[in-house]
Amino acid sequence: MPDPVIKFIFGIVKTMNVKLRQVTFEDKFSGILGVIIGVVFIGTGFWVNNKFIHERATLTQTQGRVVDTVHRRERDSKDKEKDTYVPIIEFVAQGDPVRFTGRYESYRASNGKVVAVRYDPKQPVTTTREVQSFESLAPWVAFGIGGLSLISGLRQLSPIRLSSDES
Repeated sequence: MPDPVIKFIFGIVKTMNVKLRQVTFEDKFSGILGVIIGVVFIGTGFWVNNKFIHERATLTQTQGRVVDTVHRRERDSKDKEKDTYVPIIEFVAQGDPVRFTGRYESYRASNGKVVAVRYDPKQPVTTTREVQSFESLAPWVAFGIGGLSLISGLRQLSPIRLSSDES
């Protein structure tokens, strides 16, 4: 007596119809475009991932503390006033306190907030940067978008279509 899982799988396969279709110019164009976009996103994901791996291997990571915030008011392209804030972060490198400015944001970081920083021990003043909380997620987002685009492009290029009996 066959295994119920195998019966179930063969039941699904039996209900699927394999159909061939004509691949039009539009299908080829959009398929090739999808493949190219997918490969670019996947390549970008590998590049960003390697950049972070290199940075983690060569730079020192420590904790810093927000000691002050600088406020700036500027006008955007529509001449609307916009407030931005930049945290002043302090940390200790080789026994000496080092201060640097973070990135301008639309929100104010509270004084005393602990943040992760990376720096080159040989040049801590000029190489320090704040580690963003979701930066390690960026390559995975690129891999996901690239994979979906690649699969969609290959599907457009394929003359084979699967359809169920019900439709």
